[in-house]
Amino acid sequence: TRTTEAIHERMQVYEQVLRGGVAFFRGSEHVSRTDWRDFVATLEIDKYWPGIQGVGYAAMVAPEARADFVAGVRREGFPDFDIKPPGERDQYSSIIYLEPFVRRNLRAFGYDMLSEPTRRAAMVHARDSGEIAVSGKVTLVQETETDVQAGFLMYLPLYREGASTGNVDERRAALRGFVYSPFRMRDLMQGIHGQASPLVHFKVYDGDTISAERMLHDSSAGEPVRARPPAFASIERIPLPGRQWTVSIESSAAFEA
Repeated sequence: TRTTEAIHERMQVYEQVLRGGVAFFRGSEHVSRTDWRDFVATLEIDKYWPGIQGVGYAAMVAPEARADFVAGVRREGFPDFDIKPPGERDQYSSIIYLEPFVRRNLRAFGYDMLSEPTRRAAMVHARDSGEIAVSGKVTLVQETETDVQAGFLMYLPLYREGASTGNVDERRAALRGFVYSPFRMRDLMQGIHGQASPLVHFKVYDGDTISAERMLHDSSAGEPVRARPPAFASIERIPLPGRQWTVSIESSAAFEA
């Protein structure tokens, strides 16, 4: 249907945004915070890519390098910076760039996405495959106490320049970090579809299972519950890198009338 095609096509566009970010790193000896800000600013994501929360970079940090890494970021003018959550771990990642670096995105600065199982699973898949991976359903660290939305993330690994990446072991050893994007699902659907159609309602679920726990989006949220089942309904799948979404589409009362 046009609904699932529009979602799939938009997600493919976002894949290209991440590939552009990795190419930007590979084309530069060093990417500074200012360089990354200017790069993302040229994308004009609010204008051309509505629904994307930002474009960021998370660096991999070995435990023995953690103190020097934190000190280096603090010298950039962030005296309170630290990798969070605290605690000793075998490996760290840390969000160091995320543009636009304002409002909600400030809450993610320093966050170790490897510390959370759903994010970690997608990062491991991206690292080992060398390709983009989409995470399962999460609540983004950007969320506040109001207007909380379901979220997910998309990752593309960045390997050290010149390192061999011909097999999984080599890719693991060469991993430098991830170019990634967080998404708030309702914002994403608004960016794809605009105002919800009065003729159809659709629900998007993470994975193959239709359940309240896996629901990412409900286009009819806030509307009165229907008194009778819809006359027309279908189930469709959207293949994503390393993942699949299930979309339940139903006719509305306005369509049936």
